[in-house]
Amino acid sequence: LLPLPMLLPLLPLAAGQRAAVLRLGLRGSPRGEVSPAFLSLTLDASLARDPRYVALLSNPKLRALATALSPGFLRFGGTETDFLIFDPNKDSTSEEKILWELQAQQEACGSRPAFAAVEKLLLAQWPSQEKLILAEHNWKKHKNTTITRNTLDILYSFANCSGFHLIFGLNALLRKDGLQWDSSNAQVLLDYCTSQRYNISWELGNEPNSFRKKSGIYIDGFQLGQDFIHLRQLLSNYTLYRHAKLYGPDVGQPRKHTQKLLRSFLKSGGKVIDSVTWHHYYVNGRSATREDFLSPEVLDTFVTAVHEVLEIVGGTVPNKKVWLGETSSAYGGGAPRLSNTYVAGFMWLDKLGLSARQGIDVVMRQVFFGAGTYHLVDANFEPLPDYWLSLLYKKLVGTKVLQVSLVGADERKLRVYLHCTNTLHPKYREGDVTLFALNLYNVTQHLQLPNYLSSKHVDQYLLLPHGKENILSRSIELNGRVLRMVDDKMLPELIEKPLGPGSVLGLPAFSYGFYVIKNAKAIACI
Repeated sequence: LLPLPMLLPLLPLAAGQRAAVLRLGLRGSPRGEVSPAFLSLTLDASLARDPRYVALLSNPKLRALATALSPGFLRFGGTETDFLIFDPNKDSTSEEKILWELQAQQEACGSRPAFAAVEKLLLAQWPSQEKLILAEHNWKKHKNTTITRNTLDILYSFANCSGFHLIFGLNALLRKDGLQWDSSNAQVLLDYCTSQRYNISWELGNEPNSFRKKSGIYIDGFQLGQDFIHLRQLLSNYTLYRHAKLYGPDVGQPRKHTQKLLRSFLKSGGKVIDSVTWHHYYVNGRSATREDFLSPEVLDTFVTAVHEVLEIVGGTVPNKKVWLGETSSAYGGGAPRLSNTYVAGFMWLDKLGLSARQGIDVVMRQVFFGAGTYHLVDANFEPLPDYWLSLLYKKLVGTKVLQVSLVGADERKLRVYLHCTNTLHPKYREGDVTLFALNLYNVTQHLQLPNYLSSKHVDQYLLLPHGKENILSRSIELNGRVLRMVDDKMLPELIEKPLGPGSVLGLPAFSYGFYVIKNAKAIACI
């Protein structure tokens, strides 16, 4: 018989189940590094489909939630990008006007209690506006909308006051004789933004691969490249925008004809853009199932898509950074009762892990707030599970990507990622590493650190669904405590659970979490 101490380490594990052993690459240099703005956000341009609703961005709770995810980029774009016309002489909606007049009387980023009554009315009308937006999206019926100076003011103020850098998508469907881009409206918009000293980066058009479907206008990659060159020249006429960043072409999934468009665009105009942007969704929101959200096969389709895009970029504009300019779980506004629940976190966290590992520099989450169910914050300004997941990612995960693998479990079902810990976190220091893991098994899985780390303390941040809906819950627990706002301005503390040296990391069935290995002294992080 074995002496008793030999048996003890195996006791916590159920009937004969062994822990999977982690292999961590802490020496040498990191396998990659991403932008400090890696996790960034979007607002869909459909919010301005009726510009009154843009005024909701002044909500103090929404601003507090956004600020907690800063710094980053805030991209304002989407299908509606190519149906927005700027008119500096048109009167704003009364809601926008009231808000902006209040703004003029107070400090630029202060809260506007006097606006609360107007906001309440807007929120009451939002559900029917949301139905209209989603219906238009499904029927591919798009009408032009006029936006005014106040629309831009409110949008810029939201980004600026929340610590985000605004990226604004210009309308690419304005055409001269159906061929060249007509830049006259963009020029009027740039004139206004310059007069206000707005520091903005730019895009031109959204998903040009489906222009024909949306508007009957077909623009090939070569022409779009020429249009971007034209925009770059236009920007160089403004002292403020001479060095402004320009991103594009914001193509959809890399299907065959989209790959062709991307390749010819990059050959034609690739030299004038600062990063290459493309979009990705796993599934169609109208037909997606719970099983899709938990499927290793579905999650792995992303790897193929990234590979296809990187190959095109490498062959046309090598060394150009590649960004996911818009991305979420399911297209068409998200999958109802799935994209806004705990289960959506598997797609989101895995996409963050894979993107960084494969060298995607920035990932822009569709959407921070707005129509559909893939938002981080819902229409009552309540943060959803993916919001809290994003917040933990921002706080704990640094920009340097490390090598990690495991022995003793299927790596497609127990998915692990490793980064240097975010050095801005007050509790952690250089050399600490953050492991994050997703368990797609229907039983608890155990992870064991390699022997040389067995003396290290680990902080666990385990996220589990709260309440009887289980993985379809819209609320989430961190180490057993429900995460919710303390009040409209204050977020809760994200409290770790310290694990003693040599602990096995237990990850329940269908769950995800972060583990900070303290004092790991990773050379790759120093």
